[in-house]
Amino acid sequence: MNNLEEILLDNGFEPWEYGDMQGWHRHTDFIKDCMVGEIARYSADDFIVTKHNGIDSAKFLRKNWQSKGNVMKHRFLFLDSDFSKLYVKSYWLGLKGWLEILHYREGDKEKRFADLIYLIELQNAEK
Repeated sequence: MNNLEEILLDNGFEPWEYGDMQGWHRHTDFIKDCMVGEIARYSADDFIVTKHNGIDSAKFLRKNWQSKGNVMKHRFLFLDSDFSKLYVKSYWLGLKGWLEILHYREGDKEKRFADLIYLIELQNAEK
């Protein structure tokens, strides 16, 4: 097991495959509550894609990925890209969620993906 795998497993990620892509997936629930109890709940799915075909994989996701109930964000971080590009797609004007795809090069900064980039940079710092 390499260092990245250990970091991702420690942060709730599991191995994942879809089409020609491979990587890691994590599902996170966010709960808003107050003294009377829960008032809102939504989820986010994060994907760190370690094997992909660049732009072709992003096009495939944009065309085929479907929103899921209560999942507001589907974030895909494509590692080892030759370029930086952020794609954003909304489902029903954002009412059914968002698809965000980032082609990541080492050193890129994108605040929408800051928590995922941190994990990748953590792995790079420990080399």
